[in-house]
Amino acid sequence: MFENLSRHTLIRKKDGGLFLIKCRITESHGNKEVFCYLGHLYVTEVDYEAAKCYTNQIDSIIQEI
Repeated sequence: MFENLSRHTLIRKKDGGLFLIKCRITESHGNKEVFCYLGHLYVTEVDYEAAKCYTNQIDSIIQEI
């Protein structure tokens, strides 16, 4: 459901965090290909840290640009 989100999409993670997608990558976990996103995880309204977000961690899309 969340495998094809575009760049600069703002999402809410299941743990309540806000995450801004910068790019999508594929990782190999054993024999399985897993999609995830690289981007910014917001700590405050203006501060963020580089992070990774897997599709199963996404709760909802806040804004898709």
